[in-house]
Amino acid sequence: MDDKERVLTLASASRMTGVEQKKLQLMIDDGKLEAVKTEGGNLLISESSLKLIIEESQILEINHNENTLSEDVKKLLSQAAFFIERQESELKTYKERERKQISLLEGAEVHINKFLDQLNELQKQNISLSNENRDLLKTLMELKIKK
Repeated sequence: MDDKERVLTLASASRMTGVEQKKLQLMIDDGKLEAVKTEGGNLLISESSLKLIIEESQILEINHNENTLSEDVKKLLSQAAFFIERQESELKTYKERERKQISLLEGAEVHINKFLDQLNELQKQNISLSNENRDLLKTLMELKIKK
């Protein structure tokens, strides 16, 4: 620690960093944080050493936030995949129903065409009968006139 460097007590360092005093004490004991013990037994921590801890904790927080974001993205992707699967399943059901409806319509079309052909044939027969009836009526009128 430099003589001109600013130092903080353990309590002040804890307030400044938002790290619990016990955790700072452990970091000092592990040699991760530079501190000096006074004759009175207080710990003085260099501000530069704290800055490293603050930067490190911010990096850890960013990594944690990225991991959390990553988990959120995974959750959203999972939900999206489920939604897509459900939509595909519903689409398949609708396509099957559509195929059945088309098949029914095609069957109805065949029957309608047969009916129209029969109706056409009946109309031709009706026209033929009408012509025959006219001819018969004409013949009857001629016979009546001759009498």
